[in-house]
Amino acid sequence: MFAFILRRTLAAIPVVVLVSVMVFSLMRMLPGDVIDLIIGQAQADVSEETIAALRKQYGLDEPIYLQYITWISKVMVGDFGYSLRSYQPVIDIILPRLVPTLQIGLLALVFSTLIAVPLGALSAVRPNSIWDRLGTAGTFIGASTPYFLAGGLLIYLVSLKAGWLPPSGFVPLTEDFSESLKRSIMPALTIALSLTAILLRQTRASFKDVIELPYIRTAYAKGLSPTMVMIQHAMKNAMLPIVTILGLQLGMVFSGAVITETVFAIPGVGRLLVDSILGRDYPIVQALVLLIAVAVVLATLFVDIVYGLLDPRSSRA
Repeated sequence: MFAFILRRTLAAIPVVVLVSVMVFSLMRMLPGDVIDLIIGQAQADVSEETIAALRKQYGLDEPIYLQYITWISKVMVGDFGYSLRSYQPVIDIILPRLVPTLQIGLLALVFSTLIAVPLGALSAVRPNSIWDRLGTAGTFIGASTPYFLAGGLLIYLVSLKAGWLPPSGFVPLTEDFSESLKRSIMPALTIALSLTAILLRQTRASFKDVIELPYIRTAYAKGLSPTMVMIQHAMKNAMLPIVTILGLQLGMVFSGAVITETVFAIPGVGRLLVDSILGRDYPIVQALVLLIAVAVVLATLFVDIVYGLLDPRSSRA
């Protein structure tokens, strides 16, 4: 098992390096000059010597491959540079924004798992039942509803009409636990909507494949109840593809956060990314995209390891 984990970890390193090269290159390919952003409105009064000095100060006079080596060397020790707008260290801007995004993202994963797995299993065990039809309808609704529409509907119905939950904002758990949960529920449900649709569809297909296998019919023939058959015999094999989907959904959590945090005015990394792109604050955009990509790679690595633990045959492949 140790060799399997080592192989998967080593295989993830080239992916992270490739992502870092792509992120850095894409930022340099965007239109506009970083120096123009730095000097801003005073551009007309700045001499060519000053512009050349700034270009040298930020290393922009060097070839792009040297710029990349300098940047990635600093990133490896936690130095993501400075914001072009606030001149604060990028890491000091990003770290406080991670808390709301992680809290809402984890809550969305919990919501989607609690809804999709039981409903998907019921749909597979009882085809054409009310649970199956409910699951099918939920899959279509969740997959076809964009984040901004789902968030807007929740704000209108749950907050403005019913008055059950506050419409926007974020309160840290350490400051007020109850208020923090109240303000996190609707953003988490918004992200969970599409996650649930994908997970429910996969759960139904996975359980349907497993319950048709001969060893499940043997378990029924032994007189076990349907509940015991599902928990003791079908669950383990059916969960293998579901675990894979759960890991891959981490990327959807971050992509959903970009829109959801803007709709609900949450100060997370998704909203920071939108503001930084609009303000062309390249150091922050580079750092956020790289961190999100690394998080997805690590989640995939974690899923591979869990998969290997659940099914030792895959670790020997």
